[in-house]
Amino acid sequence: MIREIVAQRDVLAKELATIPAVLKIYPSDANFLLVQVTEPKAIYNYLLEKGIVVRDRSTVTLCEGCLRITVGTPDENVAMVNSLKSWQELQG
Repeated sequence: MIREIVAQRDVLAKELATIPAVLKIYPSDANFLLVQVTEPKAIYNYLLEKGIVVRDRSTVTLCEGCLRITVGTPDENVAMVNSLKSWQELQG
């Protein structure tokens, strides 16, 4: 199980890094990624509307502008990345 989570975390990080709204992905040894994004509140709300729950950490000291994204199943990770790409496309 741990190997699968680590593998999915790496795939998720690589996919997220291709999205312009993602400014930084912090190194992680956990089952989540802390991701600095351009518009954390707007992205959080958009993902929530799509049924994807992430944690808004944008107002937490030292996590400004960040969302915490839990590593899910391969299908869940693809859905999250695709939703973030859709949000990016809507921004122009």
